[in-house]
Amino acid sequence: MTKIKLVEIGEYYKDTLNDKWLLKGNPKVDYASQEYSNKILVDGKGNKLGKILEIIGNTEEPYVLVLPLINKKPEGKLYVQFREKRGGRR
Repeated sequence: MTKIKLVEIGEYYKDTLNDKWLLKGNPKVDYASQEYSNKILVDGKGNKLGKILEIIGNTEEPYVLVLPLINKKPEGKLYVQFREKRGGRR
């Protein structure tokens, strides 16, 4: 069975070249401990908003580059989805 975990990643900051989004990252998140690239970005309601391309900047002021899946700019806190796998066949 797969369980979905949401981690707060930050808030929308601005558009960049080639219609990508730049998010102001949450400095409390340890971006080195887990792979964030190619993960799905969602809002508080679980709506899919984009795909994370890269984490840039330093650990105190990280930025997240996102490929949008929708045309509307996101508002409020944004999250990344992780699928947690529990156990396996015995």
